[in-house]
Amino acid sequence: MYSIRLSNPLRMSLQAISYFSMNSRIPPNTKFWSKVFGKYLLVTNTVGSGFLLPFGDALAQQYERLGEMKKPFDYSRSGCMMITGLVIGPVQHGFYLLLEKLLPGNNRWDILRKILADQLIMSPIYIALFFHISSLLEGKSITECNAELYEKFLYTWLLDCCLWPGLQYLNFRYLKALYRVVFINVANCMYIVLLSHIKHGYQ
Repeated sequence: MYSIRLSNPLRMSLQAISYFSMNSRIPPNTKFWSKVFGKYLLVTNTVGSGFLLPFGDALAQQYERLGEMKKPFDYSRSGCMMITGLVIGPVQHGFYLLLEKLLPGNNRWDILRKILADQLIMSPIYIALFFHISSLLEGKSITECNAELYEKFLYTWLLDCCLWPGLQYLNFRYLKALYRVVFINVANCMYIVLLSHIKHGYQ
């Protein structure tokens, strides 16, 4: 029974991966999607990042409130996450487009180089921007931001190295450049839960 129920969604998922891996452009008859992933790709990536960071933070806050449900939801904290996402989104957009121009291949060595570039360049930039921007929005000084980043960077980066290489392999192997930031933003939801918890509840 379960195999029958799962067969259609599984088939649809495989078809979707196959389509996006073989097509670099949206069909011209779908005008909305051609604009979302074409002319307005920067806006799509920026808004996606600005929406999914506060969404992940909201999930983190719900987790943190499990033991103390009387603790009020911190809307300003999620607002800071939204602004942080709106700043980081264009940076990711530019990085992955540039990475595709510099390393356009799709064989195993090209993918490995892309993953290494992501972990050694984009990941540290992302972590630094995340902690600095969100902390500045919370009213902390540059000195306090630097101290927090110094304390939490290595742990956060090692966590990043455990989670992202496998996801980025799928991203670089099967998706075209214009879909990559969207994929990262969606996959980012659970990562942001961890990041936000480290940012606000790290001991």
